[in-house]
Amino acid sequence: MDLQFERIQSGSHRHLQDLLGLYTESFPYEERRMTSDLLRMLNDQDMFFTAVLVEEVVVGFVIYWKFNHFRYIEHLAIFPAQRKKGFGAAVLQHLQREGKPLLLEVEIPYDSMSTQRVGFYNRAGFNALPVYYHQPPYRKGESLVPMLLFSDHVDWDAELLKVSTEQFQERVYYRYSRS
Repeated sequence: MDLQFERIQSGSHRHLQDLLGLYTESFPYEERRMTSDLLRMLNDQDMFFTAVLVEEVVVGFVIYWKFNHFRYIEHLAIFPAQRKKGFGAAVLQHLQREGKPLLLEVEIPYDSMSTQRVGFYNRAGFNALPVYYHQPPYRKGESLVPMLLFSDHVDWDAELLKVSTEQFQERVYYRYSRS
C-alpha cells in the first residue's frame, strides 16, 4: 500500500478544511481540541498533524507527537468511505517503522463503535496497558476522561511508563489547555 504523508503546518493547507471536518465528526467534544487551538499548534515542532493520502486522494489524518523514547498518537481518523481498506493499520505500521514504542488513548468500550475501535487497535498489535488512566481535559475547568492507555509494546518498565505519560500529558494537554 502506497501511502503518502503531508505534514500540515499552515492554516491554508489544501486539505486542512476537509480534515478539520473529519476531526470534529470523529471525536467526541471532550476528546478533541477546539479548532482554533489546533490551528494555533500547527507549527509546534513536536506535533505532526499529517494528512494521509493514497494516489493523491486524502483518506484521513494522524496527529502524533515525537518524544525521545516514544511516539504519542493523539488522533487517527480515516474518512468513512475509506474505512476497512487497511489505511488506518498502514498508518500505524508507518509510525512503527521509526522503531519507537507508540502510546495512545482509547475510550473504554461502551457501545459497538468503541468496541470496534478497541478491536482495530488489538488487531494492529496494540494492547491496553495495566494502568489506571484518565485523559486530561482539553479545556481548562473540564473533567478528566476515563480512558485506556494502549501501546504496541507491552513490556513497559513501570517507572518509564509513568515518566512517559507525564511527559506527553504535560506537553500535549497542559501546555495548551491552561490558557
